[in-house]
Formats: sequence, structure tokens, C-alpha cells
Amino acid sequence: MDAINVTPAPLWRRVASMLYDSFLILALLFLVGFINLFIQIQIYGDEQLRQMTSEGYSLGGPFYYTTLLVLIYGFYGFFWTRNGQTLGMLAWRIKVVSEHNQLISPGQSLLRFIVAIPSLLMGGVGLAWAILDKDKRSWQDMASRSKVILLPKKAK
Repeated sequence: MDAINVTPAPLWRRVASMLYDSFLILALLFLVGFINLFIQIQIYGDEQLRQMTSEGYSLGGPFYYTTLLVLIYGFYGFFWTRNGQTLGMLAWRIKVVSEHNQLISPGQSLLRFIVAIPSLLMGGVGLAWAILDKDKRSWQDMASRSKVILLPKKAK
């Protein structure tokens, strides 16, 4: 990729792609939730499970919530390290690359994901940091030594 023509992706495109991806991730989380429910019914039975939930028992535990977190990372890590784009990023013509405009490594994708959690949980301040940064980088960009770039429109 030509370093001269690399344009940082605008924040609004990054947010739009995250929204798009959140629908896909939500569908995966629902699937895992249904699988968890099926397993719980097999273990406890329908009637006992109904009684447990009416008493406030949670169907999730540490293993279940860890599975959800790993699934979310798996989604992003897979796409970021394979072609630099999730499906939402593809739709909005943005791509995550290393500082040298190459695909990011699995280590970079994990660090990017870990830093993105507090970046978003703190009201998105880490993502909005891209507005203030001269290179338009968010916290996760800086921590993982990567950047999100805008891809040119394809010629018709």
C-alpha cells in the first residue's frame, strides 16, 4: 500500500462500522446464549430451570461470559489479521493496518481489542481521541501501533 496515499479514516466511519459489526456480533451472542440455554435444560431439566430463573438464578457463569468475550475477540481478531477489515469496515471502506501499512499481527489485534474495551466503556473517549490526535489515532491505535485508514472508492 502506498504510504503517500494513506488517509486516516474519519471517526464517523469508524463508529458506523462498529455499529454494523455490533449487529453481527449480537447475532453470534444470541446463538451462544441459545446453546447455553439448551445445555442448561439438558443438565437441570425444563421445570427446575424455570424455577431457578424465577428465583433469580443466572444462567451464565464465568465460563459462559468468558466464552462471549472470546467470541467477540475471535470475530475482530480473525478479520483484522486476515484482511484488515471486518464486514462493517468493508462496507464503510476502512481498514486497520500496522504502522507500515501491513496486516496487523495476532498480538497487535489482541492488544487493540483489550485497549478498545476501556476506550469504549469510558463513554468512547478513547475512540474520540482520534479527533485530537494529529495522526487521527484512537487509544487502541496507539497501543497496538496500528491505524485505521480510508480506502479509495473502486473504479466502475
